[in-house]
Amino acid sequence: MYKDLRDYLEVLKEKGLLREISDETSKDTELMPLVRWQYRGLPENQRSGFLFSNITGAKGERYKGSVAVAVIGASREVYALGMQCQPNEIEDKWEKALTNPLQPQIVSSGPVQEEIHLGDGLLEHGGLEEFPIPISTPGFDPAPYITAGSWHTKDPETGIQNVGTYRAMLKGQLKTGLSTRHNHITAHWQKYREMREPMPAAIVIGGPPSVAMTAVTKVPYGVDELAVSGAINGKPLEVVKCQTMDLFVPAYAEIVIEGEVLTDYKELEAPFGEYTGYIAERDYKQVFKVKCITHRKDPIYHAFISQMPPSESSMIRSIGEESSMLKFLRRDCGLANVRAVGFHQAAGGWQLCVIQIHKTWTPRPTHSEAWQALNASLARAGGFPKVAIAVDDDIDPRDLESVMWALAFRHQPHLDVKIMEGRFAALDPSSAPPSSSLIERFYPMGSTGPRGCSSILIDATRKWPYPPVALPAKEYMEAAQAKWEKIGLPKLMPRSPWFGYELGLWTEENREEATWAINGEYRKTAERLMQSGQSEDDK
Repeated sequence: MYKDLRDYLEVLKEKGLLREISDETSKDTELMPLVRWQYRGLPENQRSGFLFSNITGAKGERYKGSVAVAVIGASREVYALGMQCQPNEIEDKWEKALTNPLQPQIVSSGPVQEEIHLGDGLLEHGGLEEFPIPISTPGFDPAPYITAGSWHTKDPETGIQNVGTYRAMLKGQLKTGLSTRHNHITAHWQKYREMREPMPAAIVIGGPPSVAMTAVTKVPYGVDELAVSGAINGKPLEVVKCQTMDLFVPAYAEIVIEGEVLTDYKELEAPFGEYTGYIAERDYKQVFKVKCITHRKDPIYHAFISQMPPSESSMIRSIGEESSMLKFLRRDCGLANVRAVGFHQAAGGWQLCVIQIHKTWTPRPTHSEAWQALNASLARAGGFPKVAIAVDDDIDPRDLESVMWALAFRHQPHLDVKIMEGRFAALDPSSAPPSSSLIERFYPMGSTGPRGCSSILIDATRKWPYPPVALPAKEYMEAAQAKWEKIGLPKLMPRSPWFGYELGLWTEENREEATWAINGEYRKTAERLMQSGQSEDDK
């Protein structure tokens, strides 16, 4: 297991998946643009984590410690290393962790409290400005933002903690914003608001990789994400009690910022580049006041690179949501015929969901299976997915080219599409024109009353027998692959489908004629066809 982020970075380094940058780098103008280029200029299999060790600021500041970016979601391979498994084992490990979480182990102390800034010493190192918090989209963002902070709060009624990742605009040495809407932390905030008390909260930066993964993923309300993180890591996480509140945080995190979220006051926050690929508008958000800062000596500041997909955050979201949705559909909804789920980074990792289904043919396919899964997919959240597509089990739900093939030839829009209203916008700029109020943009009104936004469900599965897939049969493609490798041609990455197969509409006569052809006896087929000839006058 990984005790901390540092153990994990050593593994990335050993695997050649960590680029260490020792050149002087400005956190405000250079750091994030440099990492951004790998998402705009490299294929996924060439992406890596970055670790910057010589950080400066716009006013000439020099920072202790380092900055780690893209170390969780550079690629599926990197994400799998964070889970200590192979890429094809991710979904299974997620399902086991969600089903059998391991409660954290409370310890008396940990490295995250090596340095404590509290009371009169809260500003001795500059408060939040001690850390090299980068500007994510220089030229557009009005301030540095904490992007990989895991917010730890608890339900005041049940005492169960929640961990979620939400952006935090830096507003001073001891103040940030909190951008959240329709999330579990909002449910906690509402309860504290009703109690007329501020909400205690702790922002954890640089925890073990499994914490970052669970904090981004939609874990059911009432399930402690730290327990799920422990199950992913293979051992209960060691946690320590915060200095100023009854919250527990990973003992081996890099930084913990303790404070409270005001419940009687909000102020404007943003703009900020969002997961949609567009800059989010300024809006009223919660305010967080810092009471205590603890950290390791020379801490590693951890940041996510988000905004325009693909990005690190879209990779993390898509993988986590695939696993969480698969578990939800198969275990919670009892849909055992769901085989796999794909969430696509082009849609921010949330808004496009493809569900692979093994349909029952007795003797005709049961179309209700696809619609059960499609309808159920909307039940997990009110704002996503915006597009849900059901495909057969010969379609790779993570390969958009494969999905587009199914969309083009396995559905009819007037028969196989449903529009579901009453959804919310989730920062989607298509929800309403810019002239609308923020309330109208997030909760659009229809001409006949409240309708909300909408989602589209598409059944792109086969409804009856089809002719075979027009590719060489498997045995010939496998033989060709062996020859390809013998010749020394570039390494192949097979995409589904990569060989031809039958889909019900194929006869014994068809098989016989295909065999004749590969044996050089195509004239037998010609003779057969000649016997079936007819005169144009006979038509």
